[in-house]
Amino acid sequence: MVGKHFFATSRNNITVVFDPIHSHAATHLADTPQIRPLVEAIIQATNLEGDTIKFDTDTGTVIGNSDLVETDETDEIVYAMRTNRDSLLRFTKSRAPQPSSMVTVILLKIDDTTYELYSAWLGPLTPATPNSPYADATSFEFWSNHALVWGGQEIQPGTETPICPW
Repeated sequence: MVGKHFFATSRNNITVVFDPIHSHAATHLADTPQIRPLVEAIIQATNLEGDTIKFDTDTGTVIGNSDLVETDETDEIVYAMRTNRDSLLRFTKSRAPQPSSMVTVILLKIDDTTYELYSAWLGPLTPATPNSPYADATSFEFWSNHALVWGGQEIQPGTETPICPW
């Protein structure tokens, strides 16, 4: 597991590792460092089972601002590629982040004793974007009506476009 570092141990004694540089989790933890101890505590309180685990947890108190917002026809929408990503995501330049008490965690099974923290962010669980290999039947509808707030995420230079990729 080159490049992977220990992150936490689950309630049922499963090791969770993550890539602190090149992963989706790395970008979210860098953007919102206050969620790291919460993600660790959530994993420590969770029994890990299955190949892919996706869930959100309401902490009961506002822990920061989520960049995920609902959009409508008045929004100025652009698409761009975030750091450590390979597909465009929908952004709005018209709205501000919203307070949130939610933390989302996504874990991928490596073997019977280890999971990788694929991603973790401040805010609710969302469907994958429509242009992602993880897209499902809810992806298009959701991302047609939601976006991330522009300026809150690091963007790969030269990837901004007003043209919808899906």
